[in-house]
Amino acid sequence: MKHTKSQKALSSALATSVLATALMSAAPIASAASTERCADVVKGGKNSCAVTSLGISCQGNATEDNMVGAWIKVPTGTCGNIVNICAGTAEAPEGTSEKKLKRACKKIADQTDETVAGGRLVDKLGESI
Repeated sequence: MKHTKSQKALSSALATSVLATALMSAAPIASAASTERCADVVKGGKNSCAVTSLGISCQGNATEDNMVGAWIKVPTGTCGNIVNICAGTAEAPEGTSEKKLKRACKKIADQTDETVAGGRLVDKLGESI
């Protein structure tokens, strides 16, 4: 079976459209994967959102430092040691965005409890994952 020029052009356009759609839908996944939600280390009033168990659902409503469940977005791989990374006593994982890390560190409370080294990963509702 021979394909006409218009059939070939249509096939090519369709393939290009499918590829473009796949690439566009993959982009948000890649950017979302570069951050994680980190709870229990945020300065009061600086949380990104949600502590559902306490009825807090909006940005900046954490009433105290290190409120359990109050979270911020941090670069992927930093949550478990975020306080020490921000204090300069630990290294951020290789490839961590300096800009994102700086932004997250601005929201970290001054730690008076030396046993606090990092937070815990949570979902958007502040529940452990």
